[in-house]
Amino acid sequence: MRRRVFLFLICSLFTCLHSPEAFAGSPVKKLLAGADSLLQVFYKKVDYDTTYISRSPGKMGLKAWGSLSGSRLRARGDNLRSNLKPDVKGSVSLEFDYYDLALEVATNVTGSSSGSKRDFEVNFNFYPRRFVFDANYQRTWSAAGSMTYKGKSVDVENGWLKTQMLNIDAYYTFNYRHFSYDSPFYQFYVQKRSAGSWLAGLSYQGGRIETTERLPDNLPQMTLRANHLGLGCGYAYNLVAGKHWLLHLSVVPNVMLWTKNSIESDGEKIHTKTKHPTVLTNSRAGAVYYFNLRHFVGFYGVANTLFKRKSETELVESKWIARVFYGMRL
Repeated sequence: MRRRVFLFLICSLFTCLHSPEAFAGSPVKKLLAGADSLLQVFYKKVDYDTTYISRSPGKMGLKAWGSLSGSRLRARGDNLRSNLKPDVKGSVSLEFDYYDLALEVATNVTGSSSGSKRDFEVNFNFYPRRFVFDANYQRTWSAAGSMTYKGKSVDVENGWLKTQMLNIDAYYTFNYRHFSYDSPFYQFYVQKRSAGSWLAGLSYQGGRIETTERLPDNLPQMTLRANHLGLGCGYAYNLVAGKHWLLHLSVVPNVMLWTKNSIESDGEKIHTKTKHPTVLTNSRAGAVYYFNLRHFVGFYGVANTLFKRKSETELVESKWIARVFYGMRL
């Protein structure tokens, strides 16, 4: 019932933005009309080559999504080897678009174990003409796998570890007049001719892994904190294949220039020195099939992989998400 009420409120909000005069109260009407006018200014601004890029028809849109996401942590050292994976998470969602704004309401469809039911993830994406901004935060209790500590192998069970991870990427698109980073993912714009662009910017990854009260007594209580900030440069390309297909591929390697890590085992701090370079690679691939400019289907995948070497250990953290969608412009 609460979900239905929330969806009703969202639909009402978009309806009111579309027709501000629906409100009888003058202050509310003026506020909505002003917001609508401001959105129109940005929407109608043409700072691109119209032979390569155009606006999608209609200023409103609806989209249905299906998503799967997962992550993995692999570590190797003299006293520790581990291979851990949280549960793969699946969700279905509805997206409502108004001008350049997109609001998505999602419902999890996986989570059979007690750990995965508590897992939480949120994504934020913002793709104006010149910039790319992505943020992802996840918190899980479902990491499981194997661990070898001081020669003793243990099968890590669901609920023994609590993990938190935050990824933020911000890039500048150099060829923004001919290349639309938005078009393969949110379809506010249409890529009419093939084009690519160099990307440059910043990436941050921070996380924390800690044992929980469910950990057996014969294993050490541990807390790992890691923060990484780096510079990245890469390339993205949109291929317009015929009248119906748009294909996308982008890869942006980032070299971490600042790191701050700490490890505690049973309350004792462990110090290790990181060997450079630490590299975080962000990759995307996707495709959109247009039945016409107002109806389309597609999919895309995103992968983030961090590789870090220390004096006695190697660490590989990877995260991925795959999504399929059907959308329409109104």
